[in-house]
Amino acid sequence: MFRNLSTIGLPLSGRPSELIELALSFGFDGMDIDILDFCQQAEIYGVDHARRLMVSARLKASSVHLPITLGGDDATFATEVEQLPKLFEMAQATECTRATATIVPGSNEHSFKDLFELHRSRLDQIGNMASKHDVTIGLAIIPEAEHRADLSNQFIYNYEGLFGLISSSHESVGAVIDTWSLHIGGESTSIISQLPAKRIVELRVSDAPSDVASTELVADQRLMPGETGVINCVELLQTAEKAGFEGPVTPWATRATLKGIGRERIVRLAGDRLEAFWKDAGLTIAPRWFAPAVTDEQDTPDSEVLGLNKDESDKSSESAKAQTAAT
Repeated sequence: MFRNLSTIGLPLSGRPSELIELALSFGFDGMDIDILDFCQQAEIYGVDHARRLMVSARLKASSVHLPITLGGDDATFATEVEQLPKLFEMAQATECTRATATIVPGSNEHSFKDLFELHRSRLDQIGNMASKHDVTIGLAIIPEAEHRADLSNQFIYNYEGLFGLISSSHESVGAVIDTWSLHIGGESTSIISQLPAKRIVELRVSDAPSDVASTELVADQRLMPGETGVINCVELLQTAEKAGFEGPVTPWATRATLKGIGRERIVRLAGDRLEAFWKDAGLTIAPRWFAPAVTDEQDTPDSEVLGLNKDESDKSSESAKAQTAAT
């Protein structure tokens, strides 16, 4: 497994060179690729030029997010799918072997059975394209009840349902395993054992507020991993390691929970949390070859950055230690 930075998982913006420097400075081994931007750069300057920064930084190209609407109407899907062969070709050029897409949690137009068949047939089509370029598709779910509330027909929003779809789909289709989704769905990390390691495409790690029931969580409450200790990220890493997973582990939080925190501090906090999880899970940490730049921001304690008082910070730390002792 390796530590991965996503500018979607942690909403970040900036020039590629700036983001790459932050990833290097704070211990990340890989980054997701903005595949549409990469394609534009490759068309103008060539593939070698477009990937030069990632190559020189020694960062792995972890994953690309596919601009595809799996549950959309036929016309929309047909338009989107036309660009996928080129995107997969460019992903392969970056030595990226993973791509992700998201399953809709329900529909007003289709029954569960019809939507299942629609996804299965579309995933077979996409899987055939992806396999030609050695890319595996990871499916993510939307677990929050708020996203299904106004839909007349519910679809897949937990891993039990997702694994059923994957087992019926192309062999190049797998799952994104997300601690947030597991927590909301009340599912155990042991569910990983139901999938072959090659069909686990990515792990995403987050935390949740301590004063909200898991079934009542909304998307904007998704916290930086390790912030409260409610969600046991170490357990997921240990379970995935035993299952033979070797892919990216990506911190994930919503913009609403990161408001007022600078870009550099967000990446530093995420890197520090992942490093702590790695140590607690007994995983090997490769030494950094890139030394972080020292800035004034680094003098501020994490508890102050996150808006926590000392008692709350100590409680979070004790909770994290308790998690580790229990694993």
